[in-house]
Amino acid sequence: MAKKTTPMALLCGYLGAGKTTLLNQILTNQKGYKVAVIVNDIGEVNVDAKLIADGAKVTDTSSIVPLTNGCICCTLKTDLVTNIENLIKSDKYDYILIEASGVCEPMPIAQSLMQVSNGNLDNVIGVVDAKRLVDEFAGGDSLLKKDMDEENIESLLVQQIEFCSTLVINKKDLVTEDEFKKVRAVINAIHPGVKVIETDHGKADIADMLATGSFDFETVYASAGWCQKLEEEEDDDDDDDDHDEHDHDHDEHEHGHHHDDDHDHDEHDEHGHHHHHHEHKHDGDSGADEDEYGIATFVYYRRKPFNRQKLDSFADKWPRNIIRCKGLMWFDDEPDMAWVFETSGRQIQAGYSGQWIAACPPAEQKKILAENPRIKDEWDENVGDRMIKLCVIGQNMDKKAITEALDGCLA
Repeated sequence: MAKKTTPMALLCGYLGAGKTTLLNQILTNQKGYKVAVIVNDIGEVNVDAKLIADGAKVTDTSSIVPLTNGCICCTLKTDLVTNIENLIKSDKYDYILIEASGVCEPMPIAQSLMQVSNGNLDNVIGVVDAKRLVDEFAGGDSLLKKDMDEENIESLLVQQIEFCSTLVINKKDLVTEDEFKKVRAVINAIHPGVKVIETDHGKADIADMLATGSFDFETVYASAGWCQKLEEEEDDDDDDDDHDEHDHDHDEHEHGHHHDDDHDHDEHDEHGHHHHHHEHKHDGDSGADEDEYGIATFVYYRRKPFNRQKLDSFADKWPRNIIRCKGLMWFDDEPDMAWVFETSGRQIQAGYSGQWIAACPPAEQKKILAENPRIKDEWDENVGDRMIKLCVIGQNMDKKAITEALDGCLA
């Protein structure tokens, strides 16, 4: 008989979003759960651990495990897994909550939690500050002042919204009704269909957060707005063979951006080649219609490579009203390799995604194409499966100007 697993929930969100307040609400209303908490603070003193113990009036502080002076999405990964497994072995708790530091990216933590022996990642709960979203994504300039070194905050906010199975929008009471509608519009563009809990002061029903069974890695990853948009393109009928007329966009490189040759991406297949689908909708300017708040999505698609220097130069002038951009690309000086290009806010990065199928030996190429007929259907006689295909999500974007700028980066 298989050993019963202990469910876990990851609580993430930027500094000041209200994670600790929400956690205290959970701990004071456990409804029969015996909950252990792991708290991560970047500083040497874990302030949150004391706030949780005091705020929730916890008498048995052994149920709160502080992980300090490091980040559980990178330097403290091993400590996190070890501590959780020790809590599970103690057989004292039937649920484990992990509060990540405000500067943690949720996806690598979730990947670590999925490796915990006898543990089950039940829910990833993102907490966002409605007022901050109004300021940073809906017309405010608070993060764009030249004297503020906070460019990566935008990136974190996007990733924390994008990679969760439940999203708590906190501090609703601090924004107007119209501002909140705009917040919801931005969130819907970044993560359409995510379960949303609207609240103030972290007041939420425990049943919406614990023992939900709502987290599935592949489902959450695929539910991001950029991913859904690319999937829509793949699922549409291909009625036109003139690929160069597509409007799809993607980007890459370093400059306030990060270029990662060891980028770990889910799109490798067993051959070590990049695996993707090639069916596209040839829709000219369609798919970029703005909603009432000016939020739109479009895909930039080309069967030509980027020039590194040109793309790097454009990255320095990357439009600030692009909230998210992600997709595939390749370079003229390295035609065998597929790259994933990704931006969140002002952070721009790119990493290898594997080798294009067109670059592998003929026998292996033939085998892969036979096993993946969708790739064969759009095989280009000149470039094979190579492509640039980027989803762009933004507010009040000039699609024509962005497309022209990206075209100017082609080799």
